[in-house]
Amino acid sequence: MFGENCEYLAMTPPDADTVGRDVLTVLRRVCRRPVEPAANSTLAADLGFDSLQTLEFMAELEDRFGIIVPIDQVPRIQTVGEAVNCVRSLLAENGHP
Repeated sequence: MFGENCEYLAMTPPDADTVGRDVLTVLRRVCRRPVEPAANSTLAADLGFDSLQTLEFMAELEDRFGIIVPIDQVPRIQTVGEAVNCVRSLLAENGHP
């Protein structure tokens, strides 16, 4: 259901650096152009994401980490750092520190 990257559910919980690195990997793949985002980079203004790309990014994060991003949280995720924090928070809610 969550794709091939469900290893986060079965293995040792990822540390903060791993989560951040993996979020950036997903972001670069979805972006379709070379970017070097920082934590304060905005998805729309700095990276040029439209609403469809933002939803694609969230779906990829869900697959990668085995989480579900509530649809009402998606509009609140404006920066790369907020995306990382969202993933960390959802992993913690699912029992991963």
